[in-house]
Amino acid sequence: MPRSTELLRDIHEINLMYLLLLQRLARAGEASAMEAGVPLSPNACLWLAALPPEALVKLAQNSLLLAQLNLAPHLLLSALSQGIDTTLSARARTELPSEQPAAASVGQI
Repeated sequence: MPRSTELLRDIHEINLMYLLLLQRLARAGEASAMEAGVPLSPNACLWLAALPPEALVKLAQNSLLLAQLNLAPHLLLSALSQGIDTTLSARARTELPSEQPAAASVGQI
């Protein structure tokens, strides 16, 4: 198989995994998506949560890599191996409110 075809197939697979993760976060609610570092509007969450699997597959078949998570590498690996819910709850337990900059907490209100 030509290398470019293999790379495109890998991009499609990563896109589908990412979209499935986004859909799961959207179904859990906008707060879960924001905690995971994915800025989704309430309308985007509703739209993504309602998409059927066939639509996700079609969206994933793009030559551009869609994935973009603002998680530290160790949190991303944990999310992929243990699940995003476990990772986010562990992250919340380890973060102290005093560690967060004041501007970040004001912007999230």
